[in-house]
Amino acid sequence: MQAAKTPNVDPKQLRKSLLTWGAIAAIVIIGTQVGWGTIWREGLVRPMLNALLFLYMHLGESFIIAILVFTLVLRLITSPLQIRQIQSSRRMSAMQPKLQEIQKKHAGNKEKLVTEQQRLYKEAGINPMGGCLPTLIQFPIWIVLYQSINVMLADTPIELLRLGKDVYNAFTGITQIVPLESTIFGTMNLAQPDPTSIVLPILVGGSMWLQQRMMTQPSSDPQQASMNQTMQVMMPLMFGYFTTQFASGLAIYFLISNIIGIALQWGIQKFSPPIDVDALATAAASKKGKKA
Repeated sequence: MQAAKTPNVDPKQLRKSLLTWGAIAAIVIIGTQVGWGTIWREGLVRPMLNALLFLYMHLGESFIIAILVFTLVLRLITSPLQIRQIQSSRRMSAMQPKLQEIQKKHAGNKEKLVTEQQRLYKEAGINPMGGCLPTLIQFPIWIVLYQSINVMLADTPIELLRLGKDVYNAFTGITQIVPLESTIFGTMNLAQPDPTSIVLPILVGGSMWLQQRMMTQPSSDPQQASMNQTMQVMMPLMFGYFTTQFASGLAIYFLISNIIGIALQWGIQKFSPPIDVDALATAAASKKGKKA
């Protein structure tokens, strides 16, 4: 009678899984005990609001400059994630010839095709879903920034009262700068959507389209290529529409963020050496052998 085979367990993967589930459990417990609304307000909205007020107060009381500097700081913090996203996209592009070979070889066996594709990704050290993380992180930032802008640009007694509750007690001099100057170019109120309904939507949508086009790499998979093409059109249109509905200050954040992303993408593509997939696979195998 043969003994049952013991499944091979990767200690590193096991530790990573345990840490991930432990972190999720801790977040759920804290959120349940403290309250998700309290965590959102105290952990995100108030820090971002006070950071913007600090920048506004010390940068010539210019909301545009405060938004610009704030965007630069956020992009600097999240740049490692975007650089990883860009590098992953470039690796995926370099892998297309090998992926085409696999697709031709296993065209009639989808299960084998998926297995071989996953093996190739693993050998090259590529996570096909790794590019989604920077976008997912941006969503709560957009929501918090939208709420912060609405609170900051208060101009009625009730709104000013709410602003006073959200400002930290140690923030002295707040009474000297409120209400904040929210008008630029004489007609555009940063707390309101673009009055032209054209300029900012076109700038935001156009810059996002260019960024998406630069980041999207050719794909040998017709389904993936079709999805990429759809996203290149839908994302700019969606954010262009958002710009017509949300505060102009948030639209300016979108625009500045897109421009920085385009510059970063261009710099990496311009100065990074070509990617050798075989070298990546060899390095990944060597690294795996050392850990074993």
